[in-house]
Amino acid sequence: MYLVHDDLTLHQRECLQSLFQLCRDQGLLERPAFLAPGDAVDGLNDETTLLRFLRGRSFDVPGALKQFEEAQAIRAAVEAGPAYDSVEVKEFEHTRSMYPRWSGRRTKSGLPICTFDIANLDPSALSDYGKRRATSQATVRAVVFHDYLTRFVLPLCSAVTGRPVSSAVYLVDVASFTLKQAWNVKGYAQDVSKLLATCYPEVIDKVYVLNAAPYFARIWAVLKKLVDPRTAAKLVIVPPSDVVATLSEVIDLDSIPQQYGGKFDNVGQMPAAALLPRLDDAAKGVLGVQELPEGPIKWTVDEDGRRAAVAVGTRDGTTLRKELVGKLQ
Repeated sequence: MYLVHDDLTLHQRECLQSLFQLCRDQGLLERPAFLAPGDAVDGLNDETTLLRFLRGRSFDVPGALKQFEEAQAIRAAVEAGPAYDSVEVKEFEHTRSMYPRWSGRRTKSGLPICTFDIANLDPSALSDYGKRRATSQATVRAVVFHDYLTRFVLPLCSAVTGRPVSSAVYLVDVASFTLKQAWNVKGYAQDVSKLLATCYPEVIDKVYVLNAAPYFARIWAVLKKLVDPRTAAKLVIVPPSDVVATLSEVIDLDSIPQQYGGKFDNVGQMPAAALLPRLDDAAKGVLGVQELPEGPIKWTVDEDGRRAAVAVGTRDGTTLRKELVGKLQ
């Protein structure tokens, strides 16, 4: 379905081939046992995923292999694969408010745009997160949610763009951020940074920190020490007066949320569905649907190579979903 990674140098191709062979020798490329027949391996141990790990290690093959092994161990410890199929849909939707979520739109270069308002990390949300952090629940939630990006969103954007898409652009609104809140979110920020750096390297292309107040530099001084250096280097801090001009350089106005000066109504008329992706016309055409359902979605591939998106998860703790969302056109 996708074009090959044709932007690699000869050395980078050789590194990818070496990593691929090492992973194969150690059984890391075997089809995961938790996958149902026909499930795609996107975001798990496919070529695009291995390439992300290589880029995250500046094409150091032994380093990339070690990190991939660490990521696999974390995933296995929380049974991330089975959890993706069985997570309670209501819980998955609640988690959308805790992390940058796909808006359904893409940048001019085809990368998915994920949005997040720091105001969502209010005392109640952080208290709930703290309780889950004491167990493995917080990690399970985070892995399942980020798998939605790597297992469903990035492959969809690849199909729309016609080339491999392996990273996303994040828009983070910090208008309400205070120094006190920065102190309170330290544990959360540390957890997210560690998870992304270990299990999802190079999934972030750029982070636009929007509506930054003059005192944000003091806040960033607190948080920067907790954030992976490679991620920290991707931050673009944008004051309120520069938001629309900065975003317009990489995103069409039709895909910039209205609150940032664009034309995209990312809230719509249904508050309950405000966090669901609202697909652009190109994505609708490729997938053959007008909207996406709640809960996680995965790709399946039939014997003829045709792909379909399937909604999974559990409703009310008993009924496992396996509902067809759409097929690649």
